[in-house]
Amino acid sequence: MKKLITFLFSLSIVLYLSGVVTYAQSKSAGSGPGPSVNQTHGPSNIDKGKSDLHADHTKVETADKKDHQAWQTKFETRLQNDAAFRAKIESLLPAGTNFQTAASGFKNHGQFIAALHVSKNLDIPFNQLKATMLGLDPTTLQAQAGSNPKSLGQAIHELRPNIPESEVQVEVKKAGKEAIETGKTKTVS
Repeated sequence: MKKLITFLFSLSIVLYLSGVVTYAQSKSAGSGPGPSVNQTHGPSNIDKGKSDLHADHTKVETADKKDHQAWQTKFETRLQNDAAFRAKIESLLPAGTNFQTAASGFKNHGQFIAALHVSKNLDIPFNQLKATMLGLDPTTLQAQAGSNPKSLGQAIHELRPNIPESEVQVEVKKAGKEAIETGKTKTVS
């Protein structure tokens, strides 16, 4: 009797785990950069897949440009209408730098403000940090062949290699919190 119960229990665990794996695989199908599970390997499907991927990539680029323009426009409007917010951002900007120049290229205002805070907190020249994050030439701030964008943490580590990785992560989190607080800055009417 014990052997039967043990066998049934083991069988139920195996069935449960196989269901979990199947469920997880079905959730991730088609979400990665590789081919989705339901694609076949025939030549006509490969060509069609490439065309579809190109079309999807173009849609994503267009959406990214619209999103970037939207956050920049919204941010500029807020800078014009909210004196306290404008003062806070201007205090973070390097001397002689305007918002449009400083913010150009960043994905969103959070990334931009966090970079401003890291620049101030770690005394990293903002243009160097921006160039490293966006994969730009540090002197001209123009696109640089073979250079890839980096995360805020990767940029800090590259520009300040003497800072331990654990401290870099602390600084990234700190800058994220400061960016949120800066975003909450409002002129009280």
